[in-house]
Amino acid sequence: MDLPVASSTNKGYLRLSRGGGDAESCNAIIAGRLYLGNLSAAECPQLSSRLGITHILSVCPDYLAPAANVQHLTLPMVDDEHYDILQHLPNACHFIQDALDGGGRVLVHCVMGISRSAAVVCAYLMFSRQSSAAQAIQFVRTRRPQSRPNHNFIRQLQVFGEFNYEISPATPAYVAWRTRQDFDEANSLLVIYGMAVTDRLFLSLDFPANPSHATALLDHLAITHIVSITPDNVCSVGLAFAARVHKHFAVSNTAKEALLVALPPLCHFVRSALDAPAARVLLHCLDETRGGLAICAYLMSSRRIGPSAALAALHARVPLFEESATLRRELELFEKCAYAPARTHPLVRAWVAPREVAAGYVCVGGVGAGIAPKAKALQAGMCPLLGVSVES
Repeated sequence: MDLPVASSTNKGYLRLSRGGGDAESCNAIIAGRLYLGNLSAAECPQLSSRLGITHILSVCPDYLAPAANVQHLTLPMVDDEHYDILQHLPNACHFIQDALDGGGRVLVHCVMGISRSAAVVCAYLMFSRQSSAAQAIQFVRTRRPQSRPNHNFIRQLQVFGEFNYEISPATPAYVAWRTRQDFDEANSLLVIYGMAVTDRLFLSLDFPANPSHATALLDHLAITHIVSITPDNVCSVGLAFAARVHKHFAVSNTAKEALLVALPPLCHFVRSALDAPAARVLLHCLDETRGGLAICAYLMSSRRIGPSAALAALHARVPLFEESATLRRELELFEKCAYAPARTHPLVRAWVAPREVAAGYVCVGGVGAGIAPKAKALQAGMCPLLGVSVES
């Protein structure tokens, strides 16, 4: 179901009216009804009066003494990578819904208005609009751009949706999830160590330094194949990968097209691995943009979809992934090259050095009257733009 339009103005910040209030303190998520802010906003009676706030939901243990005419609920959440917010979400959602049903206006806050309160507001939108975690997060971030629930909270929002927005500590599903959470905490495992993009493909943006913790992660996810991407031949987590089929891609940070031309063999490795029904693949890269590019390229080549569909699939599972114009351009180029870009491909050469191509310095087989020196070098098997042998 579509999420509500929050207000007619884009990103309308509501600032404190008292001293020191130059930072954005709260934002309207649903205009005239639901607000998301920080502790300073919740402590400002002038702001509450101006907005007509009737209910305040505090999702932090910090002390707050609201006005006598404001109903107040405190859920003492902690902002860390292992805290269980699922236990609080039903109470939070019902508190907000009951307030709005009675014609009230609700302010949800934590200390900074970035992670805990944003997660709770997302949970309410999921609960009230039957939306996904990714949809709710995207909507809230359009209204309060600095909001950024931590990865642990995002995973719990996804679980909240899977449980149909109702959680009870006694339900088997919650017990199973809690067991997994306890396992992660005992082994110091973070969500970013292995985020599921599909049921059998995981994106890793970091990795445990402790070998036993690394092994526990790989065993728990039942990983059989690993792809790693670094700027050189050094893979710091190689020892943990020893018991799995491991393919490493050393991709330079200096050559513009280095990752682009590495995508076809990378996608082939992942696709071949997943041909085995029991296989599960972890793609590890410390650079979020590069890791996301590789994941999207695999989705595009295996499903024969375009960049927008691939990015939508990634955002659905990794909502905080930051898309850039450069990344989208590379994905578009990957598609235009029929999922098989190579350094010798005219589109890749044009992208690497557009001015050179436009001037006729680089041309396929020296097409055109007169071949410039750099094009002659290209014919001789060297790429003067890169200083390396041309590979198909």
